[in-house]
Amino acid sequence: MLSVLFPVYNWDISQLAKEIHSQCVAQSIAFEIIAVDDCSPNTEIKNTNSQLNLEHFRWIELAENVGNAEARNILARTAKNDWLLFMDADMMPAADDFILRYLHEIQLDDFDVMSGGILYESEVSSDYKLKWLHGTKTEQQIENKDPYLEIRGNNFLIRKEIFLQNPLGGLPENYGYVDTHFGLKLKQAKARVKIIDNPAIHLGLETNQRFVEKFKTALRNAYWMMNNQPEMADNLKIIKVYKKINRWKLRKPIAALYRSFEKPMLANLHSKNPSLFVFQFFKLAYFCDFAEK
Repeated sequence: MLSVLFPVYNWDISQLAKEIHSQCVAQSIAFEIIAVDDCSPNTEIKNTNSQLNLEHFRWIELAENVGNAEARNILARTAKNDWLLFMDADMMPAADDFILRYLHEIQLDDFDVMSGGILYESEVSSDYKLKWLHGTKTEQQIENKDPYLEIRGNNFLIRKEIFLQNPLGGLPENYGYVDTHFGLKLKQAKARVKIIDNPAIHLGLETNQRFVEKFKTALRNAYWMMNNQPEMADNLKIIKVYKKINRWKLRKPIAALYRSFEKPMLANLHSKNPSLFVFQFFKLAYFCDFAEK
């Protein structure tokens, strides 16, 4: 019936696996839990994960790093059941009826893909504050938004046949707009999407500095989409704003501002009190500068 799938990289999944296992056992369903380690360099964590002794749990180690998207594709191809529940390794169900809620929806049989949503802890260390601020503002589900743009890869349920027909991937970078790209592929395929309130808590935040660098790769993916898949890119907010900027002949001035103020902007974003306003301008300015090159 249900395959619960974890792509793993340098994260101890003991608590997550035990919680999901306990909830599945409580419902007396046919299930499996599969974790694929994407060549994690931390051998201590890898050994801890590999020694998990749970019924219906399978641990797979990849010989080389393939990225989160391809790790999920491997998980889907390995899974035996018709329904796939993907959870990132650094997530944790927000409620003890997390699995039950998904099972109830499966019984209704009125969707192909379902996103349960994401929550963040109420407080985090200042070293991780930028990702926390950005996530709480942009990643938690928004009512009346296009449901295909609300699919979050860290907590979603999908029919196996639909996933295999529309695998993740196709972007030059492993991080950034991967979930959005996947959602838009599902939209083109006319898959039925349903958004429910069944969140998992995101525990594994990046440091402020790491998050800024990762978002640069995301913007490079957006730029690639704009030039290679414009019909998809037009759904992205950064592309909509950029095109307006371009029409108003402001790309070059904003790119120049980026080059002049990159260091003070980074100083703010790397600080213990980063500004979301600065981050929003940084993203647009970086995009304009990248487009200039």
